Amino acid sequence: MNRTIPKIERPRPVSELVLERLRQDIIENRFALGEKISEAQLSELYGVTKAPIRSAYIRLEGEGLIDIRPQNGTFVFRPSVTELHALCELRTALEVEAIAMAMERDPQGLESDIRRICLEMHEVLKVRAREVYQELDTELHLCIMGRAQSPLLEQTYRSQVNSRFAALRYRFSQEEAHNANSLSEHEALKQAIVARDRAAAVRVLRSHIAYTERYYSSIAT
Repeated sequence: MNRTIPKIERPRPVSELVLERLRQDIIENRFALGEKISEAQLSELYGVTKAPIRSAYIRLEGEGLIDIRPQNGTFVFRPSVTELHALCELRTALEVEAIAMAMERDPQGLESDIRRICLEMHEVLKVRAREVYQELDTELHLCIMGRAQSPLLEQTYRSQVNSRFAALRYRFSQEEAHNANSLSEHEALKQAIVARDRAAAVRVLRSHIAYTERYYSSIAT
């Protein structure tokens, strides 16, 4: 007799739960850019010991979401103009290479992803669900990385770029003009992908990231 019985799921380690929670709380602006956070504070907020918080600190420092300053404390990242420029340079290098790979290796999958996400973007902005729009924005760029079918490229993007830009996007989720411009650029990117015009897609993507750098410079120190 054939039976389909689901396996018992083991509880996830507390360290993983704390890592994901703290990352999301930083992205979703529950902690301000530049805000000082402490192990004692987070231990009380999350109801856990300090050990998993220390573990999360190590990972999030590697992702650039926090800045650990010896003898001074731990702070949520707040990029300077110079740091933001360097981050945008890295993002441009990774995304431009990724979109070229994606359009060569999986153009149908990429087109399907971009069509779906752009449609959802239009719908959520109609009802002013701006936080959801920011989540879709992050998803769109991750889809490009995924369709590139280059695991190390995607891993580098996720570990060095994605979380910091997700945090910056979320903080501008109430800016209608910014969202309108963002949607327009994503639509232009979609049209280039549908047309299989790699040069146009790269040009739009470069312009999109350059605009992002200028816009986010307004909060840089």
